[in-house]
Amino acid sequence: MVRLIHTADLHLDSAFSSRFSKEEAEERRQNLLMAWNRLLSYGIEKKVQAVLIAGDLFDSAVVSRSTMEIFLSSIRRNPDISFFYLRGNHDTENTFRFQENLPKNLFLFSKGGKKYRLNEKLILAGKEYYGSTERNKDGFSGQSFWDFKEEDCNLFMLHGELTESDIRYPLDSDSGIGFGSEGRTKQDRNAQTDRKVQQGRDTWGDREEQQDKDAENEVQDNAGISLKALSRYPVHYLALGHIHKRGEGQFGSIRYAYPGCLQGRGFDEEGEKGFFYLEVNEETKEIQTEFIPIKEGEFRILELELCEEDDSLSALEKIEEKIKEEACTEKDSLRILLKGEKSPEGERNLRYLERALSERFSYVEVKEESRLVLRKEDYIHEKSLKGEFLRMVSDSESLSEEEKEKIILLGIGLLQGEEL
Repeated sequence: MVRLIHTADLHLDSAFSSRFSKEEAEERRQNLLMAWNRLLSYGIEKKVQAVLIAGDLFDSAVVSRSTMEIFLSSIRRNPDISFFYLRGNHDTENTFRFQENLPKNLFLFSKGGKKYRLNEKLILAGKEYYGSTERNKDGFSGQSFWDFKEEDCNLFMLHGELTESDIRYPLDSDSGIGFGSEGRTKQDRNAQTDRKVQQGRDTWGDREEQQDKDAENEVQDNAGISLKALSRYPVHYLALGHIHKRGEGQFGSIRYAYPGCLQGRGFDEEGEKGFFYLEVNEETKEIQTEFIPIKEGEFRILELELCEEDDSLSALEKIEEKIKEEACTEKDSLRILLKGEKSPEGERNLRYLERALSERFSYVEVKEESRLVLRKEDYIHEKSLKGEFLRMVSDSESLSEEEKEKIILLGIGLLQGEEL
């Protein structure tokens, strides 16, 4: 039994400049490194043989010296674990350009494709679509990269998005996205075997170079990764990166998975984050996966329904109930969306709500998305400036409903003595 970890999209050294102060952004960057340390601690505890990093290790080509030193030092300190790093679209071929002596247990891939033998019958292959490197330590590549042996248990690493044509029966679930399966026919397998036999007869030259080039173009191009093309080869697990939401599925003999990002960096990456722990039986080719969450502060989006009568204080009470229900922690960042109904004369104080919660959580923002309740019978006969104003705006044919709502809220505020 071989034990592995599959992770991706760490995005170390992210800027975090959009909504955080300089100090808060620095703390967030340190949290990313702490998440990496937690992954390593789990790997040491489970005595894993290797960690697969399927792209976007760093967020950009510019990496601080301290972050680079911590990452490389963490690898050197774990010589019994092999680290396999396949570059993604955020990585460059010069990621380690200032590092003269890379750790001996750090292995890289290339655009030409490389394979590593992890055990007697366990192969790890990978092809970089975005980056490249000339380093080929203890790996084999070049001639017949696509010549996988049926008797081996073959793992493959790629970074990119699956093409639409390969996705079957998307499932909405708490665990991410799931897909159905599509197998290979007997004719497909026979055709593949015949092609491999013919390749074995050919000498290394232009013909095999073109075959490898065609296979590469079939499996991954600008449109994405084709599971249908990859299923022509005896691949048993596809370790993917690029999609920041966790998802896994089956396509023919291929078990494939996106671990998602190791830790969320914004509300577009909300929810539980972590990595996959794998146990591989190379003899039976059975692969067991378990998602391991990392609790280092999540981005959470909370929605709650309010009625027209709910003012700022009653809204705060309902928010507190929702926070308790969702078991939010002080390290979490919260985006609270107020749904339901609101009155034109009872606008809720969003700044007050944010201030009331901000000291207890890492970050809080409250957004008003309630529908404005405007009953024409309440003001149609009202002989006042407010009544005339509401009638004029609500009867306008040149304004959209969204524009009417904004104008009414602004106008009511001015009539009540508020400043612009």
